[in-house]
Amino acid sequence: MKRFTLTFLAAVLTLSSIAQEDAVDVKEAPMFKVSPLPELTEELSPGFFAENRERLRDTLEDSSMVVLFSAPIRYRSNDIEYRYHQDPDFFYFTGINAENAMLILFDGPVQIEGKWYREILFIEEKQEKKEMWTGTMMNEEEAKEVSGIAAVMPNTAFKTLDIDWEPINRILANRSLFIERDNKTHPGDLASMVKHLFNKAARASVPVQVDEGEDLFGYLRQHKSKDEIRMMQTAIDITCMAHTNVMRLIEPGMTEFQLEAIIEYTFRYAGADGIAFPSIVASGDNGAIIHYTDNDDLLIPDDLVVMDIGAQYQGYAADITRTIPISGKFTEEQAAVYQLVLDAQTVAIRYATKGYKFWTPHEEAYRTIGKGLIKLGIIKEWGEIADYFMHGTSHYLGLDVHDAGIYSSLQPGEVITVEPGIYIPPGSRCDTKWWGIYVRIEDDILITDGPAKVLSEAAPRTIQEIEAFMGGGSASAD
Repeated sequence: MKRFTLTFLAAVLTLSSIAQEDAVDVKEAPMFKVSPLPELTEELSPGFFAENRERLRDTLEDSSMVVLFSAPIRYRSNDIEYRYHQDPDFFYFTGINAENAMLILFDGPVQIEGKWYREILFIEEKQEKKEMWTGTMMNEEEAKEVSGIAAVMPNTAFKTLDIDWEPINRILANRSLFIERDNKTHPGDLASMVKHLFNKAARASVPVQVDEGEDLFGYLRQHKSKDEIRMMQTAIDITCMAHTNVMRLIEPGMTEFQLEAIIEYTFRYAGADGIAFPSIVASGDNGAIIHYTDNDDLLIPDDLVVMDIGAQYQGYAADITRTIPISGKFTEEQAAVYQLVLDAQTVAIRYATKGYKFWTPHEEAYRTIGKGLIKLGIIKEWGEIADYFMHGTSHYLGLDVHDAGIYSSLQPGEVITVEPGIYIPPGSRCDTKWWGIYVRIEDDILITDGPAKVLSEAAPRTIQEIEAFMGGGSASAD
């Protein structure tokens, strides 16, 4: 229902009234008070990144070399860049958030041009003209301080660096090798460094192994340290605030993009880097689209809205979904489907426990939803479940919203999502009273030595909690 004029699109969320006497008819933006700010955690220390490199080195086979590239610059159009987002593998091992950078790491000390190195970080040299347009660039001393790497060189130095390739039999690299543009006038840009690496490796007949590298990096990133969990908890707390702010303010007649504005305002106001992924605010039949991001429809009374959102803090993502009734109360049929999804999630979380296979929570959620759909009369046969529950239940969470990992048995220190859902579009082979009901509930779960820990419990989740909260009361999530 894309039925909005440019005049109505001007109605954005602000903290003060934007109505003027002679202005066109613009909907006045609501005033609202955000949740109390969380206590923001400190940044990750150089020791964290140094420890990650040591763990990497400990897993390397003899005669291995690791090369990690920073993320390419992405362009929105012409010469307008997207906000820079670092490659997660590169950040995990260096802490450097700069473009046109590279790390080389060896399994042991290697002599290069008369000096011994275990690792070298290459960064872009400072340029006054570039700094004038895009901000202060990191210098070598700052790079050493952030990363804990003693050897930092200009990225142009890699081309002529005389590495003895004789003892090296393989290079493990990350997947950040797709580059939209090669700046021919820049001898140290990412494209140049990638080209020089492959030229050097080809001359030395040393294979560059990306898939094997990604598997290894994913294995190491799969386990989260206490510092990482602290960062993730902050991202999660901020995301819970955004959900509760929407629950306080939502009214029929608002728009999806107004909810999106409340959500993303809360993220930035509360200290998040921004969004971990495009916000999904899907009302009515838009709920049938798993990754709906248009967010431009009107909120209709008695419809549901699925909000799949996540803040990013210090590079770490949250990912929490709530489905709420636009009018403040679930209908009988909506409540029945919602409770079934919640029951499936509760069972799945019970199996998000040390030693179970990664896919066990999904299998248990799937089984619970299947039995419930049959009991409600929505399906008759087991094979019909996938018509209404068509996605997996869990993924890893960390520096990526769909984080790296090898999908082995669950172990303490891993963070996963648990997000079952049921989607019943018009035309489904069931009673029409169920049509147009779409429910997904997602929480962020820490695997421990005991029961799973729900990190996102601050966002109301049960029917009673949501209705009480939306009705102006308070609800504490269990």
